Amino acid sequence: MNDYFCLNENKSIKDAFFIFNKAFGCILCVEDKKKKLVGVLTEGDLRRAILKGFSIKEKLKKIINNEYTFVYFHELQNKKFLKSNFNAKNLNVSINFIPILNNYNKVIKVLPTTKIIEILEEKNKYKKTTLKPNILIVGGAGYIGTTLAKKLLNKNYKVTILDKLIYDKSVFSFFKKNKNLKFIKGDICDLNVQINCIRDVDIVVFLAEIVGDPACNAKPEDALKTNYLAVSSFSHLCSLLNINKFIYTSSCSVYGLDKKNNLLNEQSSLNPVSHYARIKIMSEKALLSIKNQNFSPTILRLGTVFGPSVRERFDLVVNTFAKFAYFNKKIDIHGGDQWRPNICVEDVADGIIAVIKSPKSKVSNKIFNLSAESLNYRIKDIAKIVKKKFKSIEINYSNSQSDPRNYRVSCKKFELATNFKAKKTIEYAYDLFLKKFKSKSIKNPNLKKYSNIATIKFFSDKNV
Repeated sequence: MNDYFCLNENKSIKDAFFIFNKAFGCILCVEDKKKKLVGVLTEGDLRRAILKGFSIKEKLKKIINNEYTFVYFHELQNKKFLKSNFNAKNLNVSINFIPILNNYNKVIKVLPTTKIIEILEEKNKYKKTTLKPNILIVGGAGYIGTTLAKKLLNKNYKVTILDKLIYDKSVFSFFKKNKNLKFIKGDICDLNVQINCIRDVDIVVFLAEIVGDPACNAKPEDALKTNYLAVSSFSHLCSLLNINKFIYTSSCSVYGLDKKNNLLNEQSSLNPVSHYARIKIMSEKALLSIKNQNFSPTILRLGTVFGPSVRERFDLVVNTFAKFAYFNKKIDIHGGDQWRPNICVEDVADGIIAVIKSPKSKVSNKIFNLSAESLNYRIKDIAKIVKKKFKSIEINYSNSQSDPRNYRVSCKKFELATNFKAKKTIEYAYDLFLKKFKSKSIKNPNLKKYSNIATIKFFSDKNV
């Protein structure tokens, strides 16, 4: 892969975006008609130009900055930078590569910034620069978002989290100070917030929403605003700014009710039975309707998520059973024959990272089921696992069934595209919950912050 490309100053922003679509993390060397370097641009520079009001047809010479960093080749050989516009102490760390010029100001190659600094400091060894995209997690302080952020930061990605912190304001104490983490408190429904958070972003993971049927039913208008209108407007902005990878978490709830208990794939008929699922379908269609060379969404239909997270939830079936089994010594089952696909929250995060790392040709403009195919369970099957893990508990069965959903899903398409397969079991999650419960790190699982529906109802009652 080339670390740089050259383009004439009379070419357009659109032409430059096309170059960047070929290779992530490169720099664009802008030349005059004599092939002399007149400026350097990054993909972020192009996005900021668009935000400032420049047309995508604007010529590059109108947006380049005359104060750019470069080094002459003869200076590099002599390890003395006398004429270059180079200052190691004041260097912007976001510049990954620096152009090397001959005496005629023509680009002959580029070198990683780290390489040049180490030459200057007379070090013989340097680590090869591994460029990683800056990830924006919309809703990154939530159940899935905190787990994903933790994993990305451990892999040395730069992460920006946008969240309005309605559930648990204490989650960021977990991350402490991390130079690769940026937090923006705000509501994705606010257009000003959308513009503010998108600067310097390469990939978007959209997790912000009112999750689940009960929570959406509690505030249906807010669900429409957050789960559909915000997705639609923000994706249009990302398309304008050439953010190709936009990962959206949908739900297997879109399949609704399948009376035949077939193993459903992404081509199966949709049969939503809730406001939440209908909005998910609307958002999927909205995203795919604007796909183009600058915007390539990936839609992940998640199974029912389970397991501990930085921001805990105890309003999901597996987690709810763990709470009642440990603290109440009993669980209530309504119906029990309903099928559900299940996936550990850690596997959801790893699946999203698999999309981030996958070539665009494998994941762009596609819908995938993301679940653990081996964990297509009936509710009563999950109860049996609870019984084995939590021992002396009482299970009460009732014929009443308030949730009509019933579906099993295949995840073969995602595995073939990304080579990722969800493997973490419900038993694994219950072992982690037991450890947390016994250590008393979770003393009262009935607190509002552990339940989406309780939090939403609280704000609904206060008309917030």
